[in-house]
Amino acid sequence: MRTVASIDIGTDKIVALIGEVDSYGDIHIIGVGEAKTKGIDRGTVTRLEVAARTISTAVREAEEMSGHKVTGVVISVSGKDIKSQNEKDTINVSPSPVEIGEEDINRLLDRSINKGREDNFEIIHAIPRKYTLDDQEGIEDPTGLIGSKLTAQVHIVKASHALVSNLEKVVSTAGFSPTMKIVSALASAKAVLTDEEKENGVLLLDIGAGLTDYVLFLEGYPVVTGAVGMGGQTITKDIAYFMKVDQGEAERTKREEGVALVDLVREGEILKIRPRGEMREVAVEKKQLTEVIQVRLEEILEKVIEGIEAAGYKLDSANAGVVITGGTANLKGIKEFVERFTDLPARIGLPSEVIGLKERIEDPKYATAVGLLKFAVFPEGVVAESRAKVNLSTNSTGFVKAIIEKVKEFFREIL
Repeated sequence: MRTVASIDIGTDKIVALIGEVDSYGDIHIIGVGEAKTKGIDRGTVTRLEVAARTISTAVREAEEMSGHKVTGVVISVSGKDIKSQNEKDTINVSPSPVEIGEEDINRLLDRSINKGREDNFEIIHAIPRKYTLDDQEGIEDPTGLIGSKLTAQVHIVKASHALVSNLEKVVSTAGFSPTMKIVSALASAKAVLTDEEKENGVLLLDIGAGLTDYVLFLEGYPVVTGAVGMGGQTITKDIAYFMKVDQGEAERTKREEGVALVDLVREGEILKIRPRGEMREVAVEKKQLTEVIQVRLEEILEKVIEGIEAAGYKLDSANAGVVITGGTANLKGIKEFVERFTDLPARIGLPSEVIGLKERIEDPKYATAVGLLKFAVFPEGVVAESRAKVNLSTNSTGFVKAIIEKVKEFFREIL
């Protein structure tokens, strides 16, 4: 069995997983490592050496548990500047019908990737939706079919070059080789969503500590991928401010007493907190805490919906509802809150279809790390390094390269 490894680089924690892949393609989790994040904030590396040590700690723990040493790892990419777009393009394969080959599909994908290029950004994913071959719509894989004209809609996901490069550098500094980069929302989706949900339309909502990553699927494919720069840590800071407690007390109170929806709290229900700078505990109404949490969650959901609508889609097209994952999915009442806010069914997304250490990883906070392992085995829609890079500026060198690319594209079309 071959070994695969992943590193989920979160704001609150680094999670490292090691798995073995059997002859059927099933992943057996054999190592789990965690470390409190230091030197990384909402996907951005703030202190290189400190962050590298944190990553090393998590991976070494997974190595000790598994008995395997790893070198290559699949890493998560997340940040406020994650963005997506959908490109549609057509190529004329031949004047008369011929068999469609992989080179034809790659040529079509390259055209879409070129359309999605942007200065200072790196394309991470190019995910083709169903193809049209001549007048035949709904083709899932045109390879080997007969036709003369091929059309595809492609979902492009990209992140800033600086963000991606610094994540790669910190992982390399920790002593590991980043063999593949995956946007966190798509990794989580791969771990927790069913094919039926994707086909019917579903919103994946991954609420982490510093970011809320999201992806909307329609007819089986992603159409909007993005991130909001708020998460569970933002809620903790709100609790600390409004209830006048320190961060540690705010986090404890959120985890032990926090509820996402005011209507789930009984009138007059009391909890105890320790105000900032004091040793004594005081009693406060639980509704007061819940109101703080609910207001911030409403803002997060509003930002997600704004991102979806800005891309030209509506949330009510997600007929299968909303799947909530990430560490904040463990907050009491969050399923009911999301259902009330969106008027859609909701469920908590747990990693599925992996073997081993289930009692450890069957938690929404491990969704991204598990999804990364799945991408290591089935890397659909991942753009190779050579195709992902973009011009970093509009200087003369970049201009010349762009002209060369246009010339190459012209000759490809006429050959």
